[in-house]
Amino acid sequence: MTYSVPGSVRTHQVSSSRLGSVDSPFVRTRAVLDQMKGWEIMKAVTTGTEYLRENSETFLPIEPREDYTAYLSRVNRAVFTPYTQRLVRSAAGLILRKPINIEGDPYWTEIFNKDVDGCGSDLDEYARRLLICALTYGHCHTLVDFPAPSTARNLAEERALNRRPYWIEVDPTNVYGWRLDRESNYGTLTQVRIGEKAVVADGDFGEKVFDQIRVIEPGRYRVFRQEQQKQEMQGDFPYPASFQQTEAGGEYQLVESGPYSLNQIPLVTIYANKTDVMASRPPLLDIAYLNLAHFQRQADLIHSLHIASQPMLVLEGWDDQTKDMAIGVNYAMATQPGNQVYYVQPAATAFEAQSAEIQELQQQMASLGISTLSQQKFVAESADARRLDRIDTNSMLSMVSMDLESGLQKSYNLAADYLGIEPPKVSISRDFDLQRLIGQDITAMAQLFEGNIIDREEFRQMLVQGEILPMAAEAQDQAPAVE
Repeated sequence: MTYSVPGSVRTHQVSSSRLGSVDSPFVRTRAVLDQMKGWEIMKAVTTGTEYLRENSETFLPIEPREDYTAYLSRVNRAVFTPYTQRLVRSAAGLILRKPINIEGDPYWTEIFNKDVDGCGSDLDEYARRLLICALTYGHCHTLVDFPAPSTARNLAEERALNRRPYWIEVDPTNVYGWRLDRESNYGTLTQVRIGEKAVVADGDFGEKVFDQIRVIEPGRYRVFRQEQQKQEMQGDFPYPASFQQTEAGGEYQLVESGPYSLNQIPLVTIYANKTDVMASRPPLLDIAYLNLAHFQRQADLIHSLHIASQPMLVLEGWDDQTKDMAIGVNYAMATQPGNQVYYVQPAATAFEAQSAEIQELQQQMASLGISTLSQQKFVAESADARRLDRIDTNSMLSMVSMDLESGLQKSYNLAADYLGIEPPKVSISRDFDLQRLIGQDITAMAQLFEGNIIDREEFRQMLVQGEILPMAAEAQDQAPAVE
């Protein structure tokens, strides 16, 4: 495949198979292909058992000289333990364990925040989905869109018609490519292509599903739709079917186009581990590999225990020509002198190595975990020691939290540009410590308050941050104390 480096007139030859036509909007760019391997690993560990069984030849390969029927039996008994998924959700819960604070026009808190995506999702629910996606794949996108123009002439009429901007969550695996203007302003998007599914009514009750690409450029957009059913590529493609794409080959058509009311691409990217513009590395990829290794070892152990739980009966000196033989607790066997009848089963120590390896993988995942998978200590330790243990964790969570806060602020700014009003101010709490204030802390703060070192409002805020008072107390009117 041939591609050009942005900002350079030189053309480089890359030894790889061409994915679609160079003039097709359905072709994925090199930056997307480079990230696909990590995305597939994360998709496997977050989707779970069903996905791993469907793609067993990739994630649980057949052993040399293993019978295929026995292999399928081993696959069907395999069960995935979702350590990575639990870790992602726990990290998202720590970052968003306190509500997102929005200050500004009442329109944002009373109307917009209650349904930010047009599907009934409030701000906290939408932010949680964005955060889970970013922690899983490395980054996630929000497309700030606006309905088609109406006959309304002012903002009041627009609101009466319920015409308002909304946010669309865009999974990074659905972004097929982009272009950057590195000459005038490094990193500015000049084009982005987003994959979509178009559901079209077919007859009275049926429907057809088409793959389509939405091409967005500053001031305009186009939608290209495939005319034929999706066909998987033939040949050696290094990714499972979920990431395979079609050879477009011109078999698509322009079905929609129009202008954008903004002179920029309204796409906001939230990063959890940024490597370049629109590119990242999954921050939990190392744990995902350990989780897959744990799945493979556990599948082998489960299959081995199933086989070993059924011991084999050995009859020494028995006539091989005799076919009629009953075995059970109500039967006995008579043998010639010197012949033996016994069961053969593996020793329990045969599985100790597998069990030890599984426990070691669990310990490695625990040591790399952020919250629920972190190694627990069952000894008393000081408060300072607990804070030091959480320095690395809070540092990572703070970086992701700040990027989420910045991304939400940019999304609000774009929505405000559509409406022509002032955007709100977004703030997310950086308090990730689940430890509540203890009596000694409260006593010390009370002494500061009585000594007029801190005022009543600061004292209240400290109690709210320490989870002694509810969050609603922070918003109450600060009436003077009655003597």
